[in-house]
Amino acid sequence: MPSRYFQLGRLQRKVLVVVSVIVVVPMLAAGWLAAEWVSTSFERRFEQWIVDAARGNQNWLQAYQNDAVMLGRVLADDPAYVAAARTRPEESIPASVRRISQELGINLIQIYTPDQQLVYSSIPIEVGNLWEIGQTEAVLKVTRMKKSMLAAVGITPIPRQGTPRYYLVLGSLLGQDFTDELASLTGLKTRLYYREGKSYYDVFSNPDDAIVLKHLPAATLARLEKDKKPYYSVDAENGKFRGLYMPVVDSTGRVEAIMFSGIEKRGFQEVLTNRIALFLLIALVGIILGVATGLILSRVVVRPLEYLRDGAFQLAGQNFNASVPISSDDELGDLAKAFNAMATRLREARDEQTQRFQKDKLAALGELSAALAHEIRNPIGVINTSSALLEKSAADPAKAAELTRMIREESVRVSSLVQDFLQLSRHRQPVFEVIDPAAPLERAAGMAAAGHDNVRVHRAFAHDGAQIRADAGLLQQAWGNLLTNALQALGPKGGELWLSSRVENGQVCLTLEDSGPGVPAEIMPRLFEPFFTTKESGTGLGLSIAYTLVEANGGRLEALPPQQKSGARFAMRFPAFEVQS
Repeated sequence: MPSRYFQLGRLQRKVLVVVSVIVVVPMLAAGWLAAEWVSTSFERRFEQWIVDAARGNQNWLQAYQNDAVMLGRVLADDPAYVAAARTRPEESIPASVRRISQELGINLIQIYTPDQQLVYSSIPIEVGNLWEIGQTEAVLKVTRMKKSMLAAVGITPIPRQGTPRYYLVLGSLLGQDFTDELASLTGLKTRLYYREGKSYYDVFSNPDDAIVLKHLPAATLARLEKDKKPYYSVDAENGKFRGLYMPVVDSTGRVEAIMFSGIEKRGFQEVLTNRIALFLLIALVGIILGVATGLILSRVVVRPLEYLRDGAFQLAGQNFNASVPISSDDELGDLAKAFNAMATRLREARDEQTQRFQKDKLAALGELSAALAHEIRNPIGVINTSSALLEKSAADPAKAAELTRMIREESVRVSSLVQDFLQLSRHRQPVFEVIDPAAPLERAAGMAAAGHDNVRVHRAFAHDGAQIRADAGLLQQAWGNLLTNALQALGPKGGELWLSSRVENGQVCLTLEDSGPGVPAEIMPRLFEPFFTTKESGTGLGLSIAYTLVEANGGRLEALPPQQKSGARFAMRFPAFEVQS
């Protein structure tokens, strides 16, 4: 595909910029508001989902403890069990209780003395940190077969009233399968941090090395322990999750563990909750839409205008065969149809004008030929007649001399006529130079007025040293033709000639006016036509030659109304020459 297809014109660029601004600027404003609303909405939905799911996880954990506490109280209120626990603690768990504990998921049964000495344990385990006296619920770190685990337990004194003789500890061992089960139920990553002293540890994520809860600031951790309220963070677990930290509180109000439930940060979620990223995405989409809209609009609207522009340039270059494609049936299509119709009419008019011009040329050539033939025919006739009479008058020297003179004069007349005709059709190319515009007029007037004592010449030059660029010799010849006509108009009695010059509108204007009879108004339009004359012996080429010479020098010859009472007045106008700085 040619590279020109991808190039945009000036109008296309303007349309593209305007449309892009109209689309993109509101899109950016709306995009920022939309990004703010979408990110806030999604973040709120994420938080609500995580909070609801985390509560389910916490309820699941507390269900183990509640069941253990409930079963322990049932046993503690049974006199038979109390009597048996006093004598044989290790045999004090009836078979029915064992079945119930299995149904409730309680797999750990222990009996402790009042000083927390282990008397009986249904599972051989090592307890890392014991519960505190007075607690009814606890999350304990235990080790079974060299594997770290947690135990969610309920603690019941026996008897429940008075001084305890034993402590019944019922509970469930929690391993990695417990957190995996919670994750499968809620879809959230679950971590359980048990309390040991003032710190909290996770033994599931890395069984070989417990992980200390360092992700929360000390002030936040203090609020969790004090207020017992969950804490939501969008940068939980070292910024890898967004999630909720929930305190696990026993019956005494002591925070015994912290359960974390969260969702891992991923690309799409981050885009939906990050207003900056979302705004940039919306802005990018808006810019793409704006540019695409501008390109489509520029192609649909501006491309037909470019076709019209190219067609207009071709018409301006005289290419009347130009046409523009009609690509639509709307106003632009109507404009293209009108342009093609206009080009067709101009082409037809040009062809008609060319034919008319050829006809006019042929007609003018015929008139010129007829006029030239008419002018030559008379001298030729005189020459032929004189030649015939000369043959018959050979014996009369005086008659022969007269006929010879007539032949010579008519031959000179024919030669002069042919010379003028050649000068009209093929004048000498001017040699331009900077001259005083009045100099050719002065020289021509001096030569024409020589020997005419009855002619008075008045001069009024006011061009103030302005110069023109022309051929002085050709202009002198043109002025000579005009002065010859003027002297012929004055006749033998003589008269007056007025020569003047002035500068107006950046042009130098020189005028010649005589005191003769003037030019009738009805012949004024034909004054510069070749072979047109009102004189009996004139050729009608003097003014035509003068007009051609002035035009060749970049000027204009005009016939003006006289300023005196009568006479003919002619003016030559030339652009004033300005020296380039």
